[in-house]
Amino acid sequence: MSQLSNKWRTSASLILVSAVAGEDYQLLMLKRSDVTSMAMNHAVFPGGMLDTQGDENVAWLDYLEQFGVPQEALRSLVLINDQRPSILAPQGTGCYDRFFKRSTIWAREITLRLTAVRECFEEVGILLCRNREQLKELGAIVSTAQTSDGLQFDREAWQRRVHNHPADFLELCRELQVVPDLWALHEWSAWASPAPVKKGHQTMFFMAFVDEQPRLLAEPSEVKECLWRTPLELLRLHRLGEVWLMPPQIYELTRLLGIKSYRKLFDFSANRSRLGITLFLPVGYACSDGVLYVLPGDDAYLPEPHLATEFVSLSETTQEFIARAKYLHRYEYDGVSSWKVHFNLAPFNGHLMPRNLPAEVQKL
Repeated sequence: MSQLSNKWRTSASLILVSAVAGEDYQLLMLKRSDVTSMAMNHAVFPGGMLDTQGDENVAWLDYLEQFGVPQEALRSLVLINDQRPSILAPQGTGCYDRFFKRSTIWAREITLRLTAVRECFEEVGILLCRNREQLKELGAIVSTAQTSDGLQFDREAWQRRVHNHPADFLELCRELQVVPDLWALHEWSAWASPAPVKKGHQTMFFMAFVDEQPRLLAEPSEVKECLWRTPLELLRLHRLGEVWLMPPQIYELTRLLGIKSYRKLFDFSANRSRLGITLFLPVGYACSDGVLYVLPGDDAYLPEPHLATEFVSLSETTQEFIARAKYLHRYEYDGVSSWKVHFNLAPFNGHLMPRNLPAEVQKL
């Protein structure tokens, strides 16, 4: 797929996974404030827009080098193959290429990790970071994320400062003598808004793991409530109307229904991330009795989905449309709480298969 136009604003989200009693895990989701939400009880993973002046500032290169970050440690974050999606395309020219041997300001695999870590701090006060001693632990063994919980600093004042001026995130790291824990973030997925959306987003989803739940400091202008819940609990809350989730969040939660162990999810995420991701840009089909959104691999997926600026109108019913396809990767979503996925492919990039909600949740 060619690089998306400026219509799609680039952002990053962090699926933060915390161990709980036994082998279970919970995810962190945030209810948006009334000012920032798209609907009542709109819930999202922590994240936000890429800030080019802050996240793509080449001053980060100097700081990381001065801090002692090995060049190979940065290169390890960049997956080189011909199937990388548009959201990870190199940006800009003319930067000294001492890390990546190519003319580019930053590799997006790094800058979008900076976005996700910065936004997590802005929204809930969690700073994923490593000091110099912890940096020495980088190596073949993938570890859980390190946090700033043991550091003494005015977290509220710095959160407010970074929220108002994202470029100050670098100054916070200088002040604390840490670097963002980029290596704890694993590529998980990438989504783009359907082309009919006037101001769409293309979002990179990363997954990171913490052995225990960090202290939270909700930013009041953006966050109304913080929720640590299992994937099934979050889907149940959506079904009950207590939270409202967009399709990317629902799809990713249904993927996680198949893994209930924190350690198994940790191992899967760390190993699978080396296989890359495929951008999901849904194409909408308006049938006579409802709407279906088609994803890559489906027989009805268009070769240039970014050009599908209107729903494809069909005279047949959704079931008739489904029946004539051999390969299915599509979902039904009414914009409220009804969700159903149709999927009969091998998942892309060694990923988890999405699942329909359990019967007990569907009947709520």
